[in-house]
Amino acid sequence: MSCIGIHNVAVTGYCVPARQKGYTLVEIMVVLAIMAILGAVAIPALTSFYGECCIKTAVCELTDMIKEAKNNALNDGCDYAVGFNTNSGTISLLIGKGGDGKWNTDDDIVKRSFCLARKGGGLRFGYGDYGPPDGLAKASDGVSFSNNTLVCNPELTGSSGTVYLYSAFGAAMALTMNTTDYGYTLRRWDGKKWVKL
Repeated sequence: MSCIGIHNVAVTGYCVPARQKGYTLVEIMVVLAIMAILGAVAIPALTSFYGECCIKTAVCELTDMIKEAKNNALNDGCDYAVGFNTNSGTISLLIGKGGDGKWNTDDDIVKRSFCLARKGGGLRFGYGDYGPPDGLAKASDGVSFSNNTLVCNPELTGSSGTVYLYSAFGAAMALTMNTTDYGYTLRRWDGKKWVKL
């Protein structure tokens, strides 16, 4: 007896189709269900991690600007500043006041700047729903420095205040500058409270 087709096998007078290669619908559905469960668990953790990485990158660049402003003020004997423009979401290293003689205006001399939105993670000024850390002033726009400017002078007695940054994914950090030792303190929102780093 002969069977038509190359995958059929003759077994005692009957044509039995050979086992087809591939996956059944049930096997595919089980794999998709497992992938969906793993994705549901992993995605919130990954987005939180992404927000945390973006905010750390912005704070690292901000602290570099502060260090550069302090060093330049000491070396050059004149004031430098870091300006926080809450309307455009930019942070700038300012090396001189403009013609109006005021810091953090459109005519300042900017050495470099960066935009929070370009750092990713939906970064912006403010502390979201977390509120400021205990003992620190509220800042409706996320910056408590006078005129939204951190000024560094050659005497190492600059302005004090706090700048708050938070991401769309729940991460938040605060940088507080003081005038006593002219250093800064970093705080991070851990999900329940502000923690000093």
